Amino acid sequence: MKKPTIIIILVILVVLAGIAIRGFQDGFGSFLLLTRGGKSAAENITGRFPPLAVSPKDVRAVYLTAASAGLPSRVEKTIQLIKSTRLNAVVINVKDGDGIYLGEGMKKIAAKFRAEGIYPIARVVVFQDNVLAKIRADLALHDVLGNLWASGNGKYLWVDPASKEVWDKTTDVAVQALDAGFMEVNFDYIRFPSDGDTGGIVYPVFDGKKQFKVDVIKEGFKYITNRIREARPEAVLSADLFADSFLRNDGLGVGQRVADAAENFDIVSPMAYPSHYAPGNFGFSNPADEPYQVVFQTLESGKKFLAASSTAIIRPWIQDFNMGAVYDKQKVDEEMRAVRDAGLGDTWMVWNPTNIYEAEKFSGD
Repeated sequence: MKKPTIIIILVILVVLAGIAIRGFQDGFGSFLLLTRGGKSAAENITGRFPPLAVSPKDVRAVYLTAASAGLPSRVEKTIQLIKSTRLNAVVINVKDGDGIYLGEGMKKIAAKFRAEGIYPIARVVVFQDNVLAKIRADLALHDVLGNLWASGNGKYLWVDPASKEVWDKTTDVAVQALDAGFMEVNFDYIRFPSDGDTGGIVYPVFDGKKQFKVDVIKEGFKYITNRIREARPEAVLSADLFADSFLRNDGLGVGQRVADAAENFDIVSPMAYPSHYAPGNFGFSNPADEPYQVVFQTLESGKKFLAASSTAIIRPWIQDFNMGAVYDKQKVDEEMRAVRDAGLGDTWMVWNPTNIYEAEKFSGD
């Protein structure tokens, strides 16, 4: 075979391989870098709709999975729920541990909520990532035997929180969410893992002998938020924190500290679910039965960790699911009242894993 013919064949094979890889990546929601030139989709959407009256300081949101948001009937019910109550926002998974959901369908969903005057927030799960850990084992956590390390009884794989490549991928997803029409990006699992045999983890990047987890996470906070703001200066960014970070300032073994988050994000969101507090917290045998005191005391405690000059908004996640107690209207009301009494205004996000919400819980003053 002549040399030019061999070269042509090799070129064709390289092109075909590139197409195959691109298709594989797109099938997982894509970890491709985004094109930053020209007018963004978010700017185009903003031009199509009047500015929203909702301020990040005044958000009252319910949560939807990507699967729920993909159901037109569920979207319509959520819109009617929000428009008939004091709610004014929605949090939607655009990336969770099983994939990225930012195709044309999600753009239409974000646009629909904006057209209805509803503030859309994109939730991005960061370091817990079953997809990336499998396709990029060099970024994943392993055990001492070389197997992929998992939390949650083997269900949840993780990538290295110290990896700048993972930080860059997180930035790209956030920019893509903003370009899809979301007005805020909310980061969850932006920490080291907390359950399972964490002492037996082998990290590809993190050096536990020379680095502290709090320093790694603080650097990640700064790197990710700075890169997003360079690309999209209008971005509103929030971070979910363990509620214990409002009670302790030692990083909790996962690297999360309130002050570090408040220094870099516009909004800090403690997950103040009373059902998740251990018996004895605040002197209660069953903290889930005491939503007002648990939420109020948590938020009051966390204030001392913020710098006096901090402008970060504290917008907690509150509970609307039955665990430890039945969360009826009274209990949800007590959580909301606790937020107001802590001097944080009338702003919160509601977590219900079923995504089924009762309007009466969010009506009234």
